[in-house]
Amino acid sequence: MNAKSAISKEIFAPHDERMLGAVQVKRRTKKKIPFLATGGQGEYLTYICLSVTNKKPAQASITKVKQFEGSTSFVRRTQWMLEQLRQVNGIDPNRDSPEFDLLFENAFDQWVASTASEKCTFFQVLHNTCQRYLTDKKPEFINCQSKIMGGKSV
Repeated sequence: MNAKSAISKEIFAPHDERMLGAVQVKRRTKKKIPFLATGGQGEYLTYICLSVTNKKPAQASITKVKQFEGSTSFVRRTQWMLEQLRQVNGIDPNRDSPEFDLLFENAFDQWVASTASEKCTFFQVLHNTCQRYLTDKKPEFINCQSKIMGGKSV
């Protein structure tokens, strides 16, 4: 079973949610924690997942999921409702780049996807999900390639 289907089954299915998409990422900038002692949690993989609840009205959310080294299970970390997403920044609309930023009401994360095409696929799913589930305040998609936005250049 690949990581994405395992995350879907382990993290979202028990909460009656459907995972719509996921992208494996790592931080583009290190979080500055000056007082942190050595010997932290070790190495881990991070996934940004997009999910929707199965009950009506459907609620879409973005969840950060981690898998720590030596473990086969996944851990749900931070979760934001899709309504909290303010901006999706694709960094460079003129080339395939794996880098992107997500700006939420109360958080800002800079990421690098494992591949540019994985980021592109995730952005397409994210854009379609925003169009479908958000009625009024849709996030701004900036510096994204036109193929992500369904042909519209932004």
